[in-house]
Amino acid sequence: MNDLQRAFCYITRKKLKSLLLFLIFTVVNCMVLGTAGIRKASEEVVRELRRNTESKVILEIRQEAERFTEKEILGFSGISNIDWMNCQWSEQLAIPELEPVIGDEQSDMLFTLHLQNRVDRDSPFEEKIYRLVEGKFPAAGNEIVINQLLADRNGLKIGDSISGSYRITGLFLSGTERQQTEMVATVNRIENQIYMWTDEGSAGFTRVICYAAEPERLDELAGELEERCGEKAYVRTNDTTFQKIKISMEQTGRITLFVLAVTLVTGCLVTGLLLSMWMRGRKTEIAVLISLGTEKRNLLQQAFVEGLILYLVSFSVSELLAYSLLPKVFASLGIAENVGGSWKNDVAGSLCIAGGGICMILLLTVIAMFPYLRKHPKEILSEMEG
Repeated sequence: MNDLQRAFCYITRKKLKSLLLFLIFTVVNCMVLGTAGIRKASEEVVRELRRNTESKVILEIRQEAERFTEKEILGFSGISNIDWMNCQWSEQLAIPELEPVIGDEQSDMLFTLHLQNRVDRDSPFEEKIYRLVEGKFPAAGNEIVINQLLADRNGLKIGDSISGSYRITGLFLSGTERQQTEMVATVNRIENQIYMWTDEGSAGFTRVICYAAEPERLDELAGELEERCGEKAYVRTNDTTFQKIKISMEQTGRITLFVLAVTLVTGCLVTGLLLSMWMRGRKTEIAVLISLGTEKRNLLQQAFVEGLILYLVSFSVSELLAYSLLPKVFASLGIAENVGGSWKNDVAGSLCIAGGGICMILLLTVIAMFPYLRKHPKEILSEMEG
């Protein structure tokens, strides 16, 4: 009878012991696979959050005469860590076809035209100072958003054109228009602010917001931009959201790592103690087999095969439980709701866990059998008689 046959015979003969070891393996594997699954899903969530934190470097010119040129903007776009840029500039101008809401009577009848790549970002709209009450933000051509009170004053609505060039796509309000005093210059009144989409800046950009693809390297990006700009622009960073998320996710990572470590240590200790008790109960069998000429190496192989069979079966069951049932249970309990949807089977991770478990079984088996394999069969039998 070879090692494999003896291993199967022993497992089927000692059903209770085999079931106990199988259950221990299953519980440990479920906890390890579950923790690893949560950790993997959390990493995916972190990557998604990292993309949405929109950490940025803000460049603002020091002097009005030294604006950013198209060539400089093109050079910025070649930096690998820049995901996208929101280039801005503004100018004051008169629009003959449009009557402004008058402020200070001594001020010029001008409007302030704000041009940028995305009107909904890095503007009073993003800060909730202004809100779009009708229509949509401009996204192409010479589309503009104007104040609703200005539109009412001039009898305009969404879809109308101004000067044949500017097409109205949205109307906004701030809620504080009526609170402005008559001393406010006409060009500075909220009603006379016009926001326009643009993909070019013939007059030069005064402000460039560079969004980082990798927020962890934001300081490095700021340093590179500062080196390129020299004394031409102020350089500052904004990554408050990312820092808050980073602290939270680091704490989550440490907790899951601690749970994983406790699970592994506890599993090894319990399994080791059970195997030691198991081998102690069969030391007479070991002594008899050695006396009959069975090599110690074969006995060690048999014990390893026994543990390996139980471990692989339990691992298969644990895979089913960890990646099919646990996410549903967690979702029903309101635990890790965001993680459950992205809890996917990580083949490479599962193989690593299985490989680590097999190595653990081999090590624990050697430790459990070593006291009996190093002794002479007569010594073991005499201990039993004593």
